Amino acid sequence: MTLLVAGLALFFAIHAVPSIAPLRAALVAGMGQRSYRAVFSLISLASIALIVWGFSEAPFEPVYIPAPWGRHAAMIAMPVSMVLFVAANMPTHIRAVLRHPMLLGLLVWALAHLAANGDLASVVLFGGFAAYAVLAPLSLEARGKHPPADKAPRLAMDAAAVVGGLIAAGLVMHFHGVLFGMPV
Repeated sequence: MTLLVAGLALFFAIHAVPSIAPLRAALVAGMGQRSYRAVFSLISLASIALIVWGFSEAPFEPVYIPAPWGRHAAMIAMPVSMVLFVAANMPTHIRAVLRHPMLLGLLVWALAHLAANGDLASVVLFGGFAAYAVLAPLSLEARGKHPPADKAPRLAMDAAAVVGGLIAAGLVMHFHGVLFGMPV
């Protein structure tokens, strides 16, 4: 469980850096925008690796009995969350309307997994990400951060986000057992 908690702490810490404007500005000034993004990405990937490793090594300690409908709800929620993840990185109407679709997708993903799993490691992992998904938009809004509007949303991009998200969801569900040790 220590690796899981350490990975989550590292993930949340590195994602807090952009919200501390003077710190981010100093880092960018010291290492340049490209290097800052590279280091940010590497630390993010390392934190995700720690999370996955920690979760796989965590003992099974039941906390609650998952809802009987939890797995079915997750099967419905996962394509929705994947479409939101994809739409967050494209000039879509989805992003224009929802403002932070990646965080909403993260919340849907986390809540779906909380409904389907009742062990301590799942509560720590998915509960932590659910809390992050709720708190991060509040921080973004307080700082006046909005998704870039440099490109006008296009229906073709919405269609691409839906198709891409559904394909990603299908692949993740198909390989879930291999990737995460738990078949869907």
